[in-house]
Amino acid sequence: MTEAVHDDYQLPEEFEHCLKLAPVRDAPSALDRVKQVVRILHEPGGCPWDGEQTNTSLLKPLLEETYEYIDAVETNDRDNMREELGDMLLQSVFQAQVCAVDAQDPFGIDEVCNRLVDKLITRHPHVFQSDDATDASAPAPENAQDTLKLWEAMKQKEKHRKSVLEGISHAQGALPRATKIVSRVHKSQYCDQLETAFTTSASQMDEQHDGDHPYADEIIAIIRKAQRDGVDVESDLRCRLRDIESEIEHIERTMNHE
Repeated sequence: MTEAVHDDYQLPEEFEHCLKLAPVRDAPSALDRVKQVVRILHEPGGCPWDGEQTNTSLLKPLLEETYEYIDAVETNDRDNMREELGDMLLQSVFQAQVCAVDAQDPFGIDEVCNRLVDKLITRHPHVFQSDDATDASAPAPENAQDTLKLWEAMKQKEKHRKSVLEGISHAQGALPRATKIVSRVHKSQYCDQLETAFTTSASQMDEQHDGDHPYADEIIAIIRKAQRDGVDVESDLRCRLRDIESEIEHIERTMNHE
């Protein structure tokens, strides 16, 4: 087995003497190994399929791998979590590799990581205060909820957002979108004023509407209640559906044996 320079990683058996894998073998860290193997696969002379991928074509597997990891977590499948978390990492590194060879605006995973580090520092001023900070500094949040509100405030400041709705994707499903809107409003410093939007019926609004939406209003009311109770309504629904699916399969097996 061929060992890497800085840790005890060993290339898979029968691949120890592949010259293409030298950058992988010699990479200083596990993340660098991932970067190197993805680069080799994507560049000319690598894998034909990998070489044809674009940021857009990779969106479907990105979404699929995310859902598969969620399923592994919610079923407490630790072994599958190891694999699916790796697949999610692959999607991030692969997306960045495609971005790195863009002719107009290239950037790589290192820039992505550095921007992430900057974000984590600036969004946590209560943790990373300057060593010469005075007692007049802003008070640290006392609990997780206060921390989320601070995070949201810092995000709006950094991105110069004028609305709590900015940055909420319309491409996602209606349920996660509604959950995000409810969460943003709940964390806003103008929560009390913005909350009134949920209790104003469609027919009362100034814009043109095709009537009230009683089912949607019931769903939104449940999402708001779940937010107040600290429940992830989508996760709760997924888990309940998993129970129902299991019971349906049990009933079907019973029927087939009759």
